[in-house]
Amino acid sequence: MTLPPPLVEARTVPYSLRRRLTVGMVAGFLAILVVLSIGLWTYARNAANQTYDLLLAGSAIAILERISPTPDGLIVDIPSSALEIVGLAKEDRVFYRIFRLGGSTLTGDAELPLPPGGVRAGDQPRFFDAPFSREVSRFVLQGKLIIEPTGPDWIMLQLGHTRRARDAMQMDLFSKGLAGLVAIAVLGLVFMRLGINRAMAPLAGIEADIRGREPSDMTPLDAKPPREVEGLIGAINDFMGRLVTSKEHAQSFIADVAHQMRTSLAALQGQLQLAAEQDEPERMRQRLERASEQATRTIRLTNQLLSHAMVTHRGIDEPVEKIDLMPLIRASVEEFLRHPETEGIDIAVLHDDLPAGSALLIADPVALREALRNLLDNATRHGPKDIRIDIGLSRTRIDEREALCISLDDSGPGIPAAEREKVLERFYSLNRAGGGSGIGLSIVNAVARSHGGRLALCDSRLGGLRVELDLPVDGPA
Repeated sequence: MTLPPPLVEARTVPYSLRRRLTVGMVAGFLAILVVLSIGLWTYARNAANQTYDLLLAGSAIAILERISPTPDGLIVDIPSSALEIVGLAKEDRVFYRIFRLGGSTLTGDAELPLPPGGVRAGDQPRFFDAPFSREVSRFVLQGKLIIEPTGPDWIMLQLGHTRRARDAMQMDLFSKGLAGLVAIAVLGLVFMRLGINRAMAPLAGIEADIRGREPSDMTPLDAKPPREVEGLIGAINDFMGRLVTSKEHAQSFIADVAHQMRTSLAALQGQLQLAAEQDEPERMRQRLERASEQATRTIRLTNQLLSHAMVTHRGIDEPVEKIDLMPLIRASVEEFLRHPETEGIDIAVLHDDLPAGSALLIADPVALREALRNLLDNATRHGPKDIRIDIGLSRTRIDEREALCISLDDSGPGIPAAEREKVLERFYSLNRAGGGSGIGLSIVNAVARSHGGRLALCDSRLGGLRVELDLPVDGPA
């Protein structure tokens, strides 16, 4: 029986910044070295050619000067000094040819290759390479105008030798220059490696600082990083600052929740104990009714606490959904009116100034529905049974940004101007009939802040409270 191979969990190995920099530098140095080597090779070849071309040119001039006309024809006396000059390249073989411009050879090897483009009259030397006798040789072609009895004629001299000495000189120049370049490159890599290690040292210190901290230590990193990672360190410090703020808010919220829940449950337990101690049925019934009311308040408090936690959690992420406010408002009102305790409440949705489909904005529909539910619940809980509520939708601006305003006017008792800022705080409750947990408006305020908007409380034209929730059309800034 053949067993299947064991499953190996794929693991992505993080890349090394030091290795990437080293590989990048080595690749860069190799590319530079290749370019410099090509340039060095060209320079060495040109230097060798120029050196030995001077020998060819000197020998050609010496030979041309010894060509003279006579009544019997031309005399060509090749001086020994000319051959000695060419003979300085001891490993090379020498070739020559003296011929008329018309092509007839006077002396020398008639098989020598001609330059590209053919032979042209002129006393300026022309140098070229051409294969001859199974080797590549270097030639010079130069002419001299001779006045003969029959008239003027160009006598051409082609002189050349093999490239052994030239190539040896070229290779010597190239190898010595390349050795210097390699030495410079190695030294450069060593110093660059030391520079990378030195540049990485602050990062290692930052890593050691973070690893050595206690889990609760959120103090900013006290480091002087390079400019390239200064923004990263700043972002880490900002992130830890936001974590500290979030942690403080969470601790404060948990402490407030624990206090409120303990108080509410203690009150419920007290009512039940008092009911159990009563001997008279009527007094027991009254205590049980109060216990039931306390249980209802506890349930409502729990629901609002969960709602507040949900809104706060969703507010961490920016809303990215484009929604139409008018259908959302209508759906929220219809859902609210389904509850039996809302019978007799008059709610009107007014949007005469906005055409259908024009109330679009980027927002979180779940959070907005929760805000509207709390606004409606807050108005009906503290107002008369026949309270009237008008919901409006209009355009406005927030700091030069286009926004939509959801307004809610009610005919209830309103909120005194001196307490309108306080009721936006968590667990601040007004002493009035109907009770309250002091969370509803804080939920709405949290929704406004998470959307980059604002919440305002003012007097209503209906005699009660007017709530204005302004939301930017393009989402949080």
